[in-house]
Amino acid sequence: MSREEVEKMVESIISNIETIGKWDQVYQDFNGLLCYHDINTARIAQAALDKGIFFPAKIYRNASPKVRDQLLTRLFDPACDEASHLLLCLALQGDEVVQEAFLKLERNPLPWRSKLYVNPSVYAHHGGWHFDERGNRSSLCFERCYTMLPGDGVDQAAKVGQLLEQHCPHCGCQLIDVLRLDGLDERFSFLEVDGVLAIPICPNCITFTEETFVCYDENGRSEIIPYEPPLTKNYCSEDELQEMSRNQLTLSTEAVPKHYASGGDEVITIGGWPDWVQDAQFATCSDCGQTMKFLAALPWNVLMDCSEGTLYIEICTDCRTLCLFHQQT
Repeated sequence: MSREEVEKMVESIISNIETIGKWDQVYQDFNGLLCYHDINTARIAQAALDKGIFFPAKIYRNASPKVRDQLLTRLFDPACDEASHLLLCLALQGDEVVQEAFLKLERNPLPWRSKLYVNPSVYAHHGGWHFDERGNRSSLCFERCYTMLPGDGVDQAAKVGQLLEQHCPHCGCQLIDVLRLDGLDERFSFLEVDGVLAIPICPNCITFTEETFVCYDENGRSEIIPYEPPLTKNYCSEDELQEMSRNQLTLSTEAVPKHYASGGDEVITIGGWPDWVQDAQFATCSDCGQTMKFLAALPWNVLMDCSEGTLYIEICTDCRTLCLFHQQT
């Protein structure tokens, strides 16, 4: 799309903002522009606020300070009945003023907190950031993002679904490197992995296990940390394994917008921001106890036709630890 076409679509979204919650054309247009054109959402956020619309929260990611302050005024009303939506919108905006407000509400909850399931610090995760009880902040997402596209397989910077010789000790399924990254490739410099990062899994157990941890070194050697087996029967056929391993997906030569996964298509993303199937989920490092950072998302249908759900991978580079988990509708 040309710049003029993008602008025309933004104006259409603003004019029809009251329909965005119907998951119809305006919703799809917004997510498409965010995915492919990384649009600034400030004017859309203003239009949404004027209409009292707080979904989807991503429309507020570039909200102006004026809009941010109006959201905070609503949130700090002890009788607020829309706190959950407001917390999400503010989390996506996520500047220092928002962080200070979230920390204050974490320490001194208002009456509406009893109606929520989690604290403001968990809502912050939806905005891609984390803060601890002392207010120390960390980013949970990378600002740079790449995807995997159909190709000839010559580019070896990233490979998915490579079969390994080992078999799962629980169910007997053949293991795969679900993702293998060359951290020395310039495109992956933002990951700060000075070598090959191999991510082995059991493709049968992974969708049934709550979390699977992997420790890695930068020589391409990785080990799945022992876990309690969710099942002992192998439901993954030889044909499915071969289908995963035969893909010719190749890393994109250029970076894509960081919200590339939000466009509605099933795409593999490395870096950037996840598009959660369910709620935002950031694991705790099994070694240091810190909140881990989103690394990659692999929709299973990209590797195996008619498969459901997405595999999410998170990383703690300090401890050289990965966490993998599955989400599905």
